[in-house]
Amino acid sequence: MKRRFTVLLPLALLVLATTAEVAAANAFDDDNFWVAFWSQPRVNLFGPEQEAFHQNLQDVVFARNEFDRCLNPQALDDNARWLKEHPSARFFIDGYASKRGETIPNLVLSQRRADWVRNSLLSRGVPESQIRLSVGWGELYPTCVDQSDACLAKNKLVRFTFLP
Repeated sequence: MKRRFTVLLPLALLVLATTAEVAAANAFDDDNFWVAFWSQPRVNLFGPEQEAFHQNLQDVVFARNEFDRCLNPQALDDNARWLKEHPSARFFIDGYASKRGETIPNLVLSQRRADWVRNSLLSRGVPESQIRLSVGWGELYPTCVDQSDACLAKNKLVRFTFLP
């Protein structure tokens, strides 16, 4: 029995170490994909309405650990004004957080950001029927992967996704 244990334990540790390495490499590859994705111009698949949506709606930026006060309130006002002028525009609200901190709290923070932006748009007169979903993605889909404060700040935002 001891012999089996001494053989299985190192084998199990080797498998765990290899799995962790592969998972870490895949996560880094995924992050690099999203950094490249966000750096490209948005693709227009649905015509002029989608193009106007992307040209006029701005990301809403937040400070570290903040969800109920954005750093660019003018963007929120401008977005609300444009959305009220275009009542046929339907969209998702996507909240994000930086990789600083733990995964679950970042998911909660990004969901709070998305919900706060949703409620802010509603309070500014945007019809609820235009907003299909507000969701927090946490630290998934980053804009920047460096650990500098400037880079991490680029991931603390809420984006809008056009829905045809």
